[in-house]
This record gives sequence, C-alpha cells and structure tokens, in this order.
Amino acid sequence: MKQKFVLIIFITFAILYAEEIKLPPADKKSNVSFEEAIYKWSATRRFKDKPLTLKQISQLLWAAFGTTVDGISSATRVFPSAGAIYPLELYVVVGKVENLPSGLYKYNYVTHSLTQLKQTDLREQLASVALNQFFIKQAPVSFVWTAKYKKMFWYGERGKTRYIHIDLGHSAQNLTIQATVLGLGTVQVGAFNDNKVKEVLSLPEDETPVYIMPVGYRK
Repeated sequence: MKQKFVLIIFITFAILYAEEIKLPPADKKSNVSFEEAIYKWSATRRFKDKPLTLKQISQLLWAAFGTTVDGISSATRVFPSAGAIYPLELYVVVGKVENLPSGLYKYNYVTHSLTQLKQTDLREQLASVALNQFFIKQAPVSFVWTAKYKKMFWYGERGKTRYIHIDLGHSAQNLTIQATVLGLGTVQVGAFNDNKVKEVLSLPEDETPVYIMPVGYRK
C-alpha cells in the first residue's frame, strides 16, 4: 500500500513538472469527404518503416480528443460524453515521429499539447503485453485510451459498463476517420493484459487501459 502511494506521488510530481510540448494547430477542413473516408477505411496490420510528422500527430489527437473552441473560455469537445463527464485519458506511445523523441506522452486537450512521461521506445513492450501483436511494435505510434471508471459513479454500474465504452467508441471512431483522411492506416486493439499494459506505461492507480490503436503508413 505504501509503495503504491509513493508511486502515485512520484507520477503526479513528474506530470506537474514535465515540460509541455505545444502541438501545431489542427486543420478544420480537408479535401476528403466523410463518405470517402469511411469508404476507404480498412484495418491495417502491416506498416511501413516511415515516421509520422508532428503535424499528423497533432491532427490525430485533436480529432480523437480535442476541443472545438479554445478549451479555456469554453471546453466544447470533439466527441460527446454521458453527463459531459469525460472519464477517458489519451496517451501516445511514440517510436518514430519527426522532431519528437521516442517515449510515452500524455495529451492535454485544453492546451493542445503533449507531456513526455517516459523517454524510452515502448512499442515492443506494449506489443508483448498485447498478445504479441507484431503490428503494434511495427507502427510508428500507438494511441492508448485509459478510463477512470470511478468518475462514472453517478451513473452506477450502467455508467461503468455501458456509458464509458460508448464514449470510447466516439473518440476512437474520430481517430479512425482522421487517420484515413490523412492517408494513414490503423487498426483497433482490445486484446491485451490490462495489468501488464498498466505496468509498462506506469499508469496511475485510478486509470485502466481500454483501447490501443497503432497508426502509420500502410505497407
């Protein structure tokens, strides 16, 4: 119990004092229609050894988890949430992104920025605790959603077993469509060992990993 408390304090301290990396502004228009994007999408399990750009990461994060205004005077989000509670968090496991060191990052939707939590390429470790699905270590990045189930206490079991996963579906579908618009491939991963993913990413005690999406150029 004492070790867990110390770990929580350490993680909190690290997050508070870590440097924020401001992301480029996300585009609000594209030349690809919604209909074309959903028609073109297909699951991608083979990725090129080609890095993504910081602009692409910015666009993907905004589409999945961002705000439609400045996030300060108002915090209207790009996806709905039951009771506007938003119990999800979004992390990025970075392997190959131009001008962004490998490591684990957490997305701050209010400031549209990233905070680096780990300085190690975790792709291989993440793949190993996700039933050795090789494409996770092959893709240049993987997005990892976590859920704070206790935040949904207001809705009881229904909030934890239904609403929180509906929220996740909205967010993940946004990222899926945005990846397709950018000419990138992705696949949805729900098969992994929760506790081991939590250990690899050193997640806070109150967060549970719920989804992984590797993203990159199709091979």
